[in-house]
Amino acid sequence: MRGAALRALRTVALGCVVAGCSPYTSTIGGLDAQALDKLEKQATDTCQQRTGQVPPEPFTTDGCTLFPDGTWQSCCVDHDVTYWCGGSAETRERADEQLRACVAEKGGPAGLVHFGVRAGGHPYTPVPWRWGYGWPWPRGYVEEKPK
Repeated sequence: MRGAALRALRTVALGCVVAGCSPYTSTIGGLDAQALDKLEKQATDTCQQRTGQVPPEPFTTDGCTLFPDGTWQSCCVDHDVTYWCGGSAETRERADEQLRACVAEKGGPAGLVHFGVRAGGHPYTPVPWRWGYGWPWPRGYVEEKPK
């Protein structure tokens, strides 16, 4: 079953690369332009504090990419802030665990969402929702500012 699930995910990812499933602009519902501007500023500030850099592409979010948003949409948006910026492998692991915990707290399918981001969000995967998607591909993992 695991092999079949990975093949299906690769097929979806390839189709999305070709067809453009993940938008390059924010398409999340329920937020006006002012709220999106505030979210972009939050993402920029958070990234600058954590890495000392800001990606050249503007912050975007589509909520829970390739998954229904549900009551856990805010969890996915927070996760997108971290993914847009990128950084170390350890930060990605923490972000994915925080997403799992948040989705579980809101009664969502935490295990399935977690599997999706771990399998489909690797920085070397040429998809628009990868780790560090604010940077040109390929970027990979990068060290962060010392704390």
